[in-house]
Amino acid sequence: MKTKTVIKLLVTFSMVFFMGTTGFGQDLGGIVKRKVKKRANTELNKTVDKGLDVITGKEETTTTKEKREDGSVIEVTRDANGNNVPIPDFINPGTAVFVDDFNTEKPGEFPSKWTLLNGTLQNSQVIALGQKEGVVQFITSSSLKPTFKNDNYLGDSFKIEVQCYFHKKGNEAYTLNLVNKNKVHGAYQITIRGDGIVPAGSSSQYARFPTKLPAGWRTVQLSFNKGVLKVFYEGYQLINIPRLNKGVDKELTEFTHLEVSALSHGSGEYDSMINYISIAHQGLPLYKKLMTEGRLVMNNINFEVNSYTLMNESYAYLDEIIEMLQQHPEVAISIQGHTDSDGTNEFNQTLSENRARTVMNYLTSKGISASRMDSLGHGEEKPVDLSGTEEAKAKNRRVEFVYKG
Repeated sequence: MKTKTVIKLLVTFSMVFFMGTTGFGQDLGGIVKRKVKKRANTELNKTVDKGLDVITGKEETTTTKEKREDGSVIEVTRDANGNNVPIPDFINPGTAVFVDDFNTEKPGEFPSKWTLLNGTLQNSQVIALGQKEGVVQFITSSSLKPTFKNDNYLGDSFKIEVQCYFHKKGNEAYTLNLVNKNKVHGAYQITIRGDGIVPAGSSSQYARFPTKLPAGWRTVQLSFNKGVLKVFYEGYQLINIPRLNKGVDKELTEFTHLEVSALSHGSGEYDSMINYISIAHQGLPLYKKLMTEGRLVMNNINFEVNSYTLMNESYAYLDEIIEMLQQHPEVAISIQGHTDSDGTNEFNQTLSENRARTVMNYLTSKGISASRMDSLGHGEEKPVDLSGTEEAKAKNRRVEFVYKG
């Protein structure tokens, strides 16, 4: 495994740096982790309690419609102090088809959920406000895409959320390339810069953030619905295209998959990095999905390695299940744990049983009657992917909520 030299990145009143060490548990992820990174970009002049509210998502935000000088109306999300912030809960966990925060990856290796298209990149770690977090580090300018059996998962209605870092040094950019492999002119690029968005690679349409931003993390949130494209940059709507097209007879109403690329200095000190990306359908709510498919398969409920202790990021997804069960008191479920094939059969069987029981205990602690639930474990006996890859193992480690009546 390649060891990475420690690199220090100074951020306002905080420090973020690469760690060339062994892998670590997924201690922070998803929603909570993005809050931490946001704090790393702002002056830490709030009280400890207020800071904790930011991390846990308790801080109040408001989204309003505002009129710009050109007459267009945009959506803007701000916190209680009037600062622009990413839209909270932009992606519903129940609709996510791909999530990666790189926290379960080993530094120096290639990210297991991705396919390399060109360039050189690796998993790495950073320290943000005392918390270890995973990132994908672009050693050279590179492109990659989420690994699916077939590149046909976006459709005509989806959301994408990504967080990337800008050093404010030279020519930095990340590109979200929306691709329709079934159409000759079926691709559309959204380029993320340190101060805004460039749609379709056209500098004449460069949409800039209204204020100057320091070096740090940027959260970009994209919504596409049957040709309507909206892009939010730190909660500020920069792009609103009601009819996406590339000229006559080139309307773009659906896409098949996503490709991601980044420019990188290749110096080691100012490498580009992404720490979180999520893709979701505007799809069925949890209840309808449970009724339609008979089960909810959750790969985003994570535990400490070889343990049945829940990771912090898992609670947000479990709370979605709780809300669904509260709204539909007639529903009864079986909570079923599954592991990958690492370790002995006996160990994995016990581990899966304990993990399912832990989930049930959490739901019970939040007011869901134990009479509506049971828990059981299948160990490694029911894999969904037999290829033996790291990605396959991640798919096989899951919790399922099976409809009982």
